[in-house]
Amino acid sequence: MRRPKVKLDNLVTFMTVSAKHNIDDAADELGLSASGVRKQLENMEITFGIRLFESKRGSLVLTEDGEYFFRDAKIAVDQALLAEEQLVARQAMKSHRLIVGHSTNLPPRVITAISRIHIESTPRVHIEHRSGLTSTTVQGVIEGSLHAGFGVLPIHSPKLLIQTVFEEPLVVCLPTGHRLATKPAISPQDLEDEPMIAVSRRPWPERFREIEDHLAGFGVVPRIVADAYSSPEALAYVEQKVGLCLLAGTLIPDRLGLIVKPLSTHVLMRRCGVFVREDSRSPLLQKLVEISLLRLNCSCIKQGTASVLPRDHSQKADGYPNPRRERN
Repeated sequence: MRRPKVKLDNLVTFMTVSAKHNIDDAADELGLSASGVRKQLENMEITFGIRLFESKRGSLVLTEDGEYFFRDAKIAVDQALLAEEQLVARQAMKSHRLIVGHSTNLPPRVITAISRIHIESTPRVHIEHRSGLTSTTVQGVIEGSLHAGFGVLPIHSPKLLIQTVFEEPLVVCLPTGHRLATKPAISPQDLEDEPMIAVSRRPWPERFREIEDHLAGFGVVPRIVADAYSSPEALAYVEQKVGLCLLAGTLIPDRLGLIVKPLSTHVLMRRCGVFVREDSRSPLLQKLVEISLLRLNCSCIKQGTASVLPRDHSQKADGYPNPRRERN
């Protein structure tokens, strides 16, 4: 087997200097001396016979050869880190320790319920929770650095077995004085030509497409006038009367300037799910999924998450359908 001419530490040093644009700052980041960092770069340039960096306005920037090398160096370092994480996860499973990721964009009560999950039938099992975005959690489960994950649906991956653990209907958020404020429920046709705020369209395009497809079934094309990355930003637009938006009821605080109405179709949902690798055969993970389906749905309903209209307690959601399996 061929041995690489440079070590993994050299690649990390090279990438750190590229990020910091300065040898002294890179040395501080790595816990090395500036002369040690400089020596590593010089040895790499001698080995390859190329210049990796050049000085421009007092900063070190990659040369054309350096940029070409950077892409492959990053892949090598990322792959080494992934191998370490996969080995840690494998050893953790052997010692009855599950590494479970969850999205920080889940409803707070769902996150609380996840943190309280434990497997009574196997008391020696310890669950280690790691938070992140749904996308990074999905990637971790697929790559094997996480045993299971919880995230916002939809998730499209043939490598995952996904099951819905929690659902809540989307509602319409209107500014006070809006023409639709007197209606008991909003139909898709009512949204025709209404200025709308797209919520999290960029981070979750699949979720936004679900809304588009649902409205298209009624011949309605949403007229998007603004993009909001988060629900607080969307609600601020609504209060300023820029437009209306569709959100899950639990994301809407009880405050002046907002009117909340249910959708008449009761079809559009914000869904959360648990997922494991499709090829997973671990009894521990199967038990984790079973407990999640039972505990999360029941726990969230008991805590009142089923309420759709936080400012009108006389109107309730129609309830939650049974958790269903989603195979992509």
